Amino acid sequence: MTGALVRVAATSLGTVREHAPEAYRLLQLSHDEAYRAVDPALLELARLRIVGMLDPGRPVGPAGHGVSDAKVQALANWSASDLFTPAERACLAFAEQFALYVADVDDDLIDDLLAELPPDEVYGLVNAIYVVDTVERLRIVSARILDAEGGAR
Repeated sequence: MTGALVRVAATSLGTVREHAPEAYRLLQLSHDEAYRAVDPALLELARLRIVGMLDPGRPVGPAGHGVSDAKVQALANWSASDLFTPAERACLAFAEQFALYVADVDDDLIDDLLAELPPDEVYGLVNAIYVVDTVERLRIVSARILDAEGGAR
């Protein structure tokens, strides 16, 4: 989803863009490449779940990349919902553990991904989740620490 970071940047990441334009440019490139490198709908589900976990006060949607509103609404309780495919379930389980405590990502989570996706897609997805997790954490910190003009709150 080229440009998705730009939409976010108009708010909390605008300070990064203003004060560190080269770092912002590289972050934008990484973000755009993450969505090109993997199934964008799968990555969008992971990103939305990460947002819901790390910033529960922020509305999770709207989603892009063909993710339905029904799936967005079911994300908080995805494991009990029949809306998600086995690949989406494996991705969401991995994304949750990755966001909570990456050191506890175990072989079972990777094996579940490998049961649904080829190894090169799993590799790309893991890297893409790393990127969106980093961007969302930066957005959250920026929103809480810096005001829209770049000063400390």
